[in-house]
Amino acid sequence: MSSVSGIAATPELVSAFADAIRNDDVRVFKISIVNETLVNDQTWPKSGDLMHDFERIQTYVEDNVPAYLLVRLDTTPTSEWLAISYVPDTAKVRDKMLYASTQSALKKALGDSRFKDSIFATSKDDLTPDSYAAHLQHMAAPKPRSAREAEMENIRMAEREAGTNTYEGMRVKRSHVAGAMGLKWAQDAEDAVKSLKDADSSESSFVLLSVDPEVEELILAKTSKGVTPKEVASSIFTDAPSFTLYSWPHLNNGEETTSVVLIYTCPPTSLIKQKMVYSAQVNMLVHTAKGWGVPIARRTEISDPQEINDEFLMQELGHSPEASSTSASAGRTAFAKPRGPPRRK
Repeated sequence: MSSVSGIAATPELVSAFADAIRNDDVRVFKISIVNETLVNDQTWPKSGDLMHDFERIQTYVEDNVPAYLLVRLDTTPTSEWLAISYVPDTAKVRDKMLYASTQSALKKALGDSRFKDSIFATSKDDLTPDSYAAHLQHMAAPKPRSAREAEMENIRMAEREAGTNTYEGMRVKRSHVAGAMGLKWAQDAEDAVKSLKDADSSESSFVLLSVDPEVEELILAKTSKGVTPKEVASSIFTDAPSFTLYSWPHLNNGEETTSVVLIYTCPPTSLIKQKMVYSAQVNMLVHTAKGWGVPIARRTEISDPQEINDEFLMQELGHSPEASSTSASAGRTAFAKPRGPPRRK
């Protein structure tokens, strides 16, 4: 098999490497480029474990002459190897280019799958047990991540801890009423939400819910009647997520109506796990409330409670306080066509 440089491995090299795999007695192959071919320069047997034999590897090469070293690893299966490209800084430029362009062809000729790891060495100091141990430590260390990658990893961890968005197989049965996490309801929270079904159409009702992470339960944080949208805004937490159900009497096209709005508030300073837990409950909360007969007309999400006011709610509901154009125009005088200019005599 030839390389980009046109250099091929000799049949003798391929055969010797195959024998070493079968017999498990060779620790190191030294391979050199001679007369434009890859040849087996020398081999050394196993005399101890890998680190013991590694102490002598630097004596197998010369200061200024490149070479390939194939080192058998102490792994199972025992046919796994470490490929070392030894190209000294002091080597001739032509030799550096030749060995660099032939490395991949050597692995392909002997079998890419045999090589578990590879090292590029530029001096004998790179061929010591300590340098190899440092290489292994570097490979095992977590790879550097950008701020965005770190944030995504934290989100995935929070999802795993919260048990959301996790594929558990097609046969896993889920409760579509309880939602992804199946949170329980505190009795007073359930009663407060159910009361919105029969709320007085002339008086507003406000219910604030939060999640108790210790017992994984939706709990009642606050409840009140006769509150304005501005008073609702000042009652919502600004440092933690929450759910607000607000039964709001108002005018729509000049007619009195009452709408129940679900507002999911999630401040930017909320913990990632809190965001995951609360966002997973929105659909569940709507489904459960409607199952109890609470007519939720609109659900919305905000980050700052101060956004809530009459205008905000009207826009979310798509309502208008003014009477319809038909009724508003009733009783108007029909359009009178202006008189034309007088006729000339």
